[in-house]
Amino acid sequence: MLKHLFIALGCLYLAGCSLQKTQPALPLGPTLSWQDHQALLKQYASWELSGKVGIRTPEDNQTASLKWLQIKQTYQIDIHGPWGQGGASIAGMPGEVTVNVSGDKQYTGGSPEQILYEKLGWDLPISDIYWWIRGLPSPAKPYTHSLENNRLKNLQQDGWEIQYLRYNSLTPALPNKLSLSRNDLKITVVINSWIKQ
Repeated sequence: MLKHLFIALGCLYLAGCSLQKTQPALPLGPTLSWQDHQALLKQYASWELSGKVGIRTPEDNQTASLKWLQIKQTYQIDIHGPWGQGGASIAGMPGEVTVNVSGDKQYTGGSPEQILYEKLGWDLPISDIYWWIRGLPSPAKPYTHSLENNRLKNLQQDGWEIQYLRYNSLTPALPNKLSLSRNDLKITVVINSWIKQ
């Protein structure tokens, strides 16, 4: 079950030049308007990020390391448990996704949503996470939101609540810490570095 959570988490981040380490919050200077901020983030279509994810359910709490390389519509996601144990590697492009699970088998399908639902029984808005991780609402579904300094503070979309807890000092500012929750599942992501490709 926990292995499936890690697979689901990895797939969550699918679909769809400078290194910035996580730093303490800096005093805010002049900020971009929300419209300008969104426009710049939408241009941020190729990146490499690394960080940690925490998954909490009523039954368990787990953490894993996360590396995500996105080059336009092609991606490679690696998730590994503590000390490199367990995990999954996910690679794909539109219409073709492969998930390799440590100690298990390989799953293939046309979309990460398809793999999760058919193989693992998970119904997750994977394509939306491509937007949420950058601090943007998905353009595919209605949403409500609140802003702080013209950046997302809270987003409700497709039954999920996403809280943006910290941003880095890049322009445009990118999330360094966010939490995603729905029902009894809570996922916390701490991003240690963003590299724009």
